[in-house]
Amino acid sequence: MNDTQKTAPEYSALRWAILAAICLAITSFQLVSMSYAPLLGEIAKDLSVDLPTAVQLMTYFMFFSSISFFVGGPFVDKFGPAASIVVSVLLAFLPTLATVWLGHSYNTVVVIRILQGFAVGFCMGGMVPMIMQWFPAKQRAFALGITGAFNPLGAMLAVTVTPAAFTAFGDWRAAMGVVAIIPFAVLVYCLAIFAYSRGKAPQMMGGAPDGSADGDVFKKAMASPLTWLGITAAFGSMWLLQTAFSITPSYFAEPSPAGIGLGPVVGGQLTTFLQIASIIAPILGGFAAGRFFNGRPGGIIFLGFILAFTYGALQFSGVYDNQALLTLFLILPGLGIGMLVPMLQAKIAESYDPSVVGRMNGLWIGIGSFGGTAGLFISAKSLATTGTYVTSINILAIVAIICAVLVLVMNRIQKRPAVQPVVKPEVDLNTA
Repeated sequence: MNDTQKTAPEYSALRWAILAAICLAITSFQLVSMSYAPLLGEIAKDLSVDLPTAVQLMTYFMFFSSISFFVGGPFVDKFGPAASIVVSVLLAFLPTLATVWLGHSYNTVVVIRILQGFAVGFCMGGMVPMIMQWFPAKQRAFALGITGAFNPLGAMLAVTVTPAAFTAFGDWRAAMGVVAIIPFAVLVYCLAIFAYSRGKAPQMMGGAPDGSADGDVFKKAMASPLTWLGITAAFGSMWLLQTAFSITPSYFAEPSPAGIGLGPVVGGQLTTFLQIASIIAPILGGFAAGRFFNGRPGGIIFLGFILAFTYGALQFSGVYDNQALLTLFLILPGLGIGMLVPMLQAKIAESYDPSVVGRMNGLWIGIGSFGGTAGLFISAKSLATTGTYVTSINILAIVAIICAVLVLVMNRIQKRPAVQPVVKPEVDLNTA
């Protein structure tokens, strides 16, 4: 064992600037993801397609963002997290800017959306090993929680910046040029902070003590029951996330028997409680993991699924007819659902050798992301079959409790203390 493995690493305050780069990269891809949403009608007219066809531009982004995890994960393990995050911001910036000149054909815009979608996997793949490298084990869940809170920020910017730019210029392509300014600024910051921090990352303890090759480590990881339980938990978390946020406004708005008939305005207002709770949740979950679980996220993941289970209470008149209870049972599942993905990523950081963390993150979150598609599909089918959202609510609650049980098993499988793994040196971005 060498000296760097014997000596506890020192973590500098520079880690917070690194975390800011990750958060800004997340904001960038979320911004370009949602930038089309407020202007879909205008885009449809300009490209001479109907509105459903224009809406498919959102679907292309979502589908290829899921695929991107399977590309981003291996890229991170080979070239390092800083290079991966820079690629992510480039994919958010360059295609968005190119829209100004190339966005006159629907098929070209489809290619632009596909490229933008790949920004997701490169960023999400790089953030876990980078946080592993720069943060002590007790702070990793908290740091990942902060990144989770930044996920909605890009969407919030999109619904304000894009319409304002369109109003100013009267052209949706020009609006995309304005949107591109933000990822460009983020790119400049990331390049500067990664250049400044090169060679200053902590040399951390642990790693693969038996000297196993990366391929052997990956095979062992794939053979571990923990991996497949984790993928299932990620699948369930995405199911809960997409389903809850999709059906809640309609459930409150639609008349009986489909919903409870409060109307679209009230439905939107009530959904805000769920949304705000989900924004706060990752930070609270990360703080609780560090404060009460020694930085280990397993207990918080279990709690998240239990809180998500309480969404089932919304079907009862005793809850939705009581304002206090209704608010409570929107906040509780919002907290649970919001903390799941960041804490699952913290679990990945805790569980694997750093040589395979990128690929494991890609598998967990990449396969897991299809849970959202499955959840929406089942929800739509159940509504068509039964004529009520109550069935979808019950299915969501069942998924939550099944995942909670699986997480208990997953936590029992991995009982060893979190290690301080050795992270490969970053690729020099000036020479790569």
